[in-house]
Amino acid sequence: MKRFEFSLDRLLRVKRQLERLAELEQRRALEAAEQARAALQGLRDQLTRISDQFAASVGRAMMPYQWASASDLAERLGKSIHGAEQAVAQAEQKLLTAAQERAQLATEVEAISTLRQQQWDLWRQEAQKADQDRLDEVGLRLWQNARDEAEANGVEYDKPDSGAETGAEAVA
Repeated sequence: MKRFEFSLDRLLRVKRQLERLAELEQRRALEAAEQARAALQGLRDQLTRISDQFAASVGRAMMPYQWASASDLAERLGKSIHGAEQAVAQAEQKLLTAAQERAQLATEVEAISTLRQQQWDLWRQEAQKADQDRLDEVGLRLWQNARDEAEANGVEYDKPDSGAETGAEAVA
């Protein structure tokens, strides 16, 4: 019997490689999202510190340029925070897309692997049947040869319903 061959083996290898690449892409997207969140949190912390400094300055005299500088800094931080929030949203969207792509590839790999296993099981059953058929054929030939030899020597061999001795007894 010919050896097992699965026609979709190349496709399975390619899909597995794509799945590994998708996993790496998902990890990169996760790291990028975490970095974007950390950057956003850093900007919010900085805004909180400036806010606390303003709150501590309430009731004290400040020069106009100090107020203008602090106000300008707070406004720039607000814009930076807005940009960082958008970056977080984009990074999370890329992470979601990467996770979906990986899940899709994992499903395809699983489906092809299951099909391969089913075909392997079927091939193995057919191979076992072919082996058994060969063994049966060998056994039958041996029996026929023994019967022919026994008949040539004038010994009865396995006649049905006669109550005669069996082939194994006749040979012995």
